[in-house]
This record gives sequence, structure tokens and C-alpha cells, in this order.
Amino acid sequence: MLILDIAIVNVALPSMQRTLGLSAENIQWVVGGYALTFGGFLMLGGRLADVIGRRRMFLTGLVLFIGASMLGGFSQSGGMLIAARVMQGLGGALVSPAALSLLTTTFKEGRERNRALGMWSAMSAGGASAGLILGGLLTQELSWRFTLFVNVPLGLAAVLLSPVLPADAPRRGTKVSLDIPGAVSLTGGVLALAYGVTEATGQGFASTKVLIALALSAALLIAFIVVEKSSSQPLLPGRMLRLRSVVAGNSVAALVSVVMIGAVFFNSLYLQEILGYSPIQAGLAWLPQTVLIMVVSNIGARIAMKLGARTLIALGTLVLGAGMLLFLRTAPHSDYVTILIPAMLVTGIGIGLAFVSVTMAATAGVPDRDQGVASGLIGTAQQVGTAVGLPILVNIAGSVTRLSLPQGVGAVIAGYHQAFVIAAAISVVAAIVALIVIKRPSALPTAGVAETVLPRPIQPLSAAAQSQLLLARCGPLLPPDCLEEWMAGR
Repeated sequence: MLILDIAIVNVALPSMQRTLGLSAENIQWVVGGYALTFGGFLMLGGRLADVIGRRRMFLTGLVLFIGASMLGGFSQSGGMLIAARVMQGLGGALVSPAALSLLTTTFKEGRERNRALGMWSAMSAGGASAGLILGGLLTQELSWRFTLFVNVPLGLAAVLLSPVLPADAPRRGTKVSLDIPGAVSLTGGVLALAYGVTEATGQGFASTKVLIALALSAALLIAFIVVEKSSSQPLLPGRMLRLRSVVAGNSVAALVSVVMIGAVFFNSLYLQEILGYSPIQAGLAWLPQTVLIMVVSNIGARIAMKLGARTLIALGTLVLGAGMLLFLRTAPHSDYVTILIPAMLVTGIGIGLAFVSVTMAATAGVPDRDQGVASGLIGTAQQVGTAVGLPILVNIAGSVTRLSLPQGVGAVIAGYHQAFVIAAAISVVAAIVALIVIKRPSALPTAGVAETVLPRPIQPLSAAAQSQLLLARCGPLLPPDCLEEWMAGR
């Protein structure tokens, strides 16, 4: 529902603009208001889930999201609609990290968690494509208002099913601080960065407005680093950044998001503007890829037990890059079945493998008390990658189109092709990051195995084996809090 809502209104924008009298400058905020708020508040949402309670924040965010969806559907002005979308983004930022951390704390690291994350990845990765399909169908057959109303029954169903979730355990002992200065500086920095690069798409990076936004973002993010170093209970605990799999997982998540949004954005334009597809036809064109992503995500969760997240990330990103290169075969009159379907299917396999393995890596080895922050962090990495990467790809494509002679459809396609090449190169970089940063023992689900094997008094593990498991759990730097937990449960 949350990922779907980023894409579902895109097809409905012209109808919204006509009904509510939105200007060309303001209509972009129907999409941008949601995406920026959603991405900017994810880390704070994750911290609140860890501190206040995951189920409590899950329900709070859902209620806010449902209310905002109803407000948006009944909007009588452009300002009312944009305000509703901003509220939706805030609700989504509370729900998303709470939902993912509920999974990672309910299922132990290993086979059970991998299967749960496979289902999570399938739903998330398929959400964007489903949004394109539903947006066209609802707008054409009913009204643009139903692209917002559709969230109400989905959200209410989740609320009614919420009693199956584990209850929040009461927190005891040390007084908890929310690190408000860290939350404000990080959220503000992410919002300013996303706003700056979004505005750069139309005005260029030399625009005064863009430069001010980027400078403000840099200042706020530097302030966040300073605040975190002096905070007794930081928003982003340093112990998490000492886990190589978490660093690599989030880095790759940002890079893969750039490639994914590039594929959807340019090919959606290609289908409608070059091949003349209707919005519904363009949405349905992505259906084979959507189904394949959902299937491959679940398969990837199983084979991760044998290959490990490290190898699976590298494999998935390289396949994704190969799929982007297949889009170079597109021409002014390409056949959907012979040209586009093969590229979409290969890309879908890569996305399915990469998405689930990145989520596994970014949450592996993180103690339960930090799973909300870990979930918010990976969501933030994906949103920042999308917000920063798409304007860069758009500017690259636009520069090639402007320089191409003669101008026309061929020049536009040449710009798309250059964006595909850059996206393929980013996929290769993501594979290299995974292979270099993630160590092989950290990629294996040894933590779950350790919890199963160690309590059995059948045969004690050797000192070397115990050391290997300790490194897999806590990382090479052995942070004191992780070491204490290890000794207590050994």
C-alpha cells in the first residue's frame, strides 16, 4: 500500500489538475509532497518504533494514513490535496519501519526470517508496478479520487488484523531519549536534499533555489553527525555503522533504487510518448515484470541460505545491469514482445534477487532493540537514492537529446539509451560494493544457526568455531554492548 501510493497518482495527475485547478508548478507536489515526507521521516519513525513500541506505531501510522487518504479523496482545492499527501507521507514513515522491524524481530535470523523478508520484498518491489496499473484503471473507470480512497479498505483490513502482531514489551531500566536534535537535523537534511535535486530536474543544478537547498542539506547533515557524536542515545547508534553488512546493504539499496526508478521512468515515457500506449496499456505492460519480481523475491529468500546475501546481491545487481543494457535495443517502432518483454523479464529477475538480499544484509546482525532504526535506515537509503538518482539520470538523458542532431524521436531515444547505460554501470558498482564491503561470514545466516546449536550439550564447539560465530554476530570491531549480549547468551 505504501509503495503503491508513490506511483498510483502519477497517471491521475492530469485529471487532478483539471478538477482542482492546480498550476503546472504545484501539481508536482502531489507526488513530491508524499515522497519527500515519507523519505524524510523514516529514520524518526524507526526510532519511535523502537522506543514507543512497534505495534503501537504501526497502528498509529495506519490510522493517520487512512485519515489522510480520505481527506485527499474529498479534496476541494489543490492546497487541501497537497496537505493530505504530506500527511500520508508522515503516516507512511511511521508504518513502514514499524512493519519491517516487526518482521525482523518476530522471525529469528536464518531460514524463517529469509522467507518472511522474501514475502516483504515481493510486496514492496511489486508495489510500484501495481500502482501504475491501478492508477490508470481507477482514474479511467471511476475517478482520480479513488486512487486515494483505495487505501481506506486496505488500511482498515490491516488494522483489523493487527491483533495477530506481538504485543509491545514494556521498556524498563534506562530512561529513553528520542534525540530530537538528531531527528530534526537528519530529517531536515534529507528533505532539503530531496527538494533540491527534485527542483534541479526543471531548473538545473545552477539554479539559486537548488543551490540554497543543497547547501542547507549539507549544513544540516553535518550538524547531524556532530549531534550524534555527542548524544548519549543517538538516533543512529554508532554500533550499527560498525556492522559491515548494514553499511553495504544500505549503500546498495540506494544504488539499486536509482536503477529501478530509471527503468520505470524512462520506459513508461517510451511506452506512452514514443509507442503511443494509453496510461492503462502502459501500466499493464509492466505486469509480467511485476509478477516475476514477486516470484523471484520468494525464490531468492530460499537460495540465500546457500549462497549468502553477499553473493546474492552481486548476482542480482549484475543481472539487473544486463537487463538495463537490453533496453538499448528499443527503437521508434520496437515490438513489445520481442524487444521490451525480454528486457523487462531480465530486469525483474535482477530486482527480485537484489531487493530481498539487500533487505537481509541491511538487517542482519542488528540487535532487536535497533531493528526499527535499521528498517528506517534502509527505507531512507532507498528514498534518497530515488530522489537523488532520478534527476541526475533525467539531466543526462536531456543533455544527450539536446545535443543530438537532428532533433526528434531518435534524439529522445538516444537520451533514454544514455540513461540506461549509466544505470547499468551503477548496477555494476553496487555488485562491487557488496563483494568488497560484506565479508563472507557476515553474509551467512550464522546467527540463527548459533542460537540453535549452542544450547545443545551434545558436543561443545571449538574455540575457533565460537570465535567465528562471535565475529559473524558482532562484527570485527566487537562493540561492547554486542559482546555483553553474546557472553550472556553463550
